[in-house]
Amino acid sequence: MKTLTLLVSLLVALATTGTVGHTAAAPEAILKNAVIVEGRYVTLGDLFENAGTRDGANVAYAPSPGKRAIFDAKWLYRVARAHGLNWRPLNMKTRAIVERAGQEIHRAEIVDALMSEFKNRGADDDIEIDFGGRSMRLYVAANRPATVGIESLNHDPNTGRFVATIAVPAGDPAAQRLRITGRVFTLVSVPVLSKKLYRGDVIRKHHLDWKKIRKANVLRQTITEAEQLIGMAAKRLISSNRPIRQAQIRRPMLIAKGGIVTIRLSYANMSLTAQGRSLDEGSLGDVVRITNSQSKKIVEARVTGANRVRVQSLSASAVN
Repeated sequence: MKTLTLLVSLLVALATTGTVGHTAAAPEAILKNAVIVEGRYVTLGDLFENAGTRDGANVAYAPSPGKRAIFDAKWLYRVARAHGLNWRPLNMKTRAIVERAGQEIHRAEIVDALMSEFKNRGADDDIEIDFGGRSMRLYVAANRPATVGIESLNHDPNTGRFVATIAVPAGDPAAQRLRITGRVFTLVSVPVLSKKLYRGDVIRKHHLDWKKIRKANVLRQTITEAEQLIGMAAKRLISSNRPIRQAQIRRPMLIAKGGIVTIRLSYANMSLTAQGRSLDEGSLGDVVRITNSQSKKIVEARVTGANRVRVQSLSASAVN
C-alpha cells in the first residue's frame, strides 16, 4: 500500500512539473524591434519570430495609417507570457516600434474635392480655396482607396468663409473625418507684363501675359483689358507679372521737350506751316507750348503726330 501511494505521488509530481517523458523546450522567441503593419491590428507574429501557433493572435490595435506606436519592455513581456512564448527582455529599454503603412492624402487632393463640390453648387469656374496656412496631413490605410469625400459644406457667400467635413476614404463608414475651415475667393484674369518696361517704353501685344488674381484685390484703377494697354507707354518703371493701374501708363510721347516741331495752321482753304521748338513734352491730343523759330512768339498747339502740332489760334501770327 505504501508503495502504491508513493507511485501515485510521484506521478502527480511529474505531471505538475511537466517532466513526464521528455518534452522539448519551446524555441526562444525573437523580438522584432521595428515592424510595419497594414491592418487594423498588431498580431503576435508581427512582434515576435517563432511565435508558433499563436502567430496570428491579435494583441493590440494598430496605430492610425501613417502613424507609429511604441511598445515597451513590460508590455511586451506580459504579452509573451500570456501566449506562452519563451522570451524575456534584455533590459527595461527593450522596445518594439510598430508603424502602420498608409497613403498620404495631399493638400491638393483636398482642394480638388472641395472645388468640385463648390462648382456642383454653382460656384464660378475660377475660384481659389485658402485654408489660412493650416497644415493638413491625412493618411489612409495602404489597402484602402485614397479618395476624399465631402460629407458636409456650409458656405457664406458674403464673406467667402466655409466649414466642411471631409472623409477619407470617401463613402467608408470607418473613414477618418476632419473638420476644416477656410475661405473661397473668385478669381479674375488681368493683363500683366511678361517683362519689366521702363519709362517711355511703349507696350506691345507681345509684352502681355494673363494672370489670375482674387476679384477682391482688383482696385478701381486696375486695368482688366489688354486693349487698354496696347500702344500706351510706361510713365515709370512697371514690374512684370503684376496688375497694372491707369496711373502707371500714358499715351506715348510724340514730342520731346526742346524738340523741333512743325507748326501747322489750317483755316478755310489756307494752310500755313512753320518751324518751332517745343517747351513741353506731349502725347497725341496734348496741348503744348511752342516757340515760333522766326517770330519767337510762344503759342499753344495741340499735338497731332510725331513732332507735329496744330495751333489753337486762328491768327496767322502763330506761324509768322
